[in-house]
Amino acid sequence: MQVYTINATVIFGQVWNLIVDQLKKQAQTPISQQIKEFILEEIESGTLAVGDKVPSEAQLATKFSASRMTVNRAVKELTVEGRLNRVQGLGTFVAEYKPLAPLIEIRSIAQDIALRGGVHSCVPIDISEGMIGDDEAERLGLPLRARVYQLQAVHKCDGVPIQLENRVVNPAFSPDFLEQDFSKATASDYLLKNVNFTEVEHKVDAIRPTAEMSRLLEIGESDPCLRLVRRTWSGNRLITYVQLVHPGESFRLGGRFQGPGIAREIA
Repeated sequence: MQVYTINATVIFGQVWNLIVDQLKKQAQTPISQQIKEFILEEIESGTLAVGDKVPSEAQLATKFSASRMTVNRAVKELTVEGRLNRVQGLGTFVAEYKPLAPLIEIRSIAQDIALRGGVHSCVPIDISEGMIGDDEAERLGLPLRARVYQLQAVHKCDGVPIQLENRVVNPAFSPDFLEQDFSKATASDYLLKNVNFTEVEHKVDAIRPTAEMSRLLEIGESDPCLRLVRRTWSGNRLITYVQLVHPGESFRLGGRFQGPGIAREIA
């Protein structure tokens, strides 16, 4: 018969190290966060189900040797996050959690035109490589005298200009950008398919068009326009910066909130 020897010293040492690591982790984690994690673990493990009452603030304060103010902050944060419901005079209960989608879907111009039953076409005016000035580099968060790819294009719906695109692209994220035929596919669609992004910023304002804008969009210089400025990043590195100018009377910019899993069409 084969005999197995258990080294109790080794096992005890491993268990002790796990305990020490856990204590260190708890010491580094704020008490309010520990309380939140405890409640969430109870919910996610099934110990607390939807509609169940969670431990009172007094009970949690005793369990974690915390002040009532600290417990109240943790419970309030979970309530704001949609994990708990507080009922005056009755207590706090597990809520039916419905994750919010913090994203807005903004369709590419080609998709929007297609959905309206129109025919999209694009006329690239300029696509080139150049060096941006120091002021623009600072504004875009790029190195001074950085080389970038630049695109200017007019998008049309059934032959009528409805968007002027002026775009700057970081070559590090799209080395073959200049080789693309943007009369067949939009730069936005191309970047979405080929670049992973983590953050986007939108700014929208009403402007009077410049003489060049008026000429390319075939409108009067006094006609109002809508300008969307968008910056997209991967981590802390800029992927693309674009200004999209639309004649105010011929185009509507729409956004829509959707549930989890939506495509983030924001390049």
